[in-house]
Amino acid sequence: RWGFVDKAGKIIIQPKYDLAWDFSGGLAMVVLRKKYGFIDESGNEVIPLTYNYADFSFQNGKVQVKQNGRYFYIDKTGKEVK
Repeated sequence: RWGFVDKAGKIIIQPKYDLAWDFSGGLAMVVLRKKYGFIDESGNEVIPLTYNYADFSFQNGKVQVKQNGRYFYIDKTGKEVK
């Protein structure tokens, strides 16, 4: 399981994820039971773990995701964007 620790080694987000990436722009991509989403630095799910795929970081304020066989972009609030 993956979680996050601070620089002192204290657990700040419990290790409950199957995979986790570094924080970028205040969000980190995480995977649980093959579903992708993004959490903030407090461990809150900002973008729920509902996607079948997601790029690991935002570029120009958006990230590509896949859901139900369809690829599209979302912003840091989870809203679909062009």
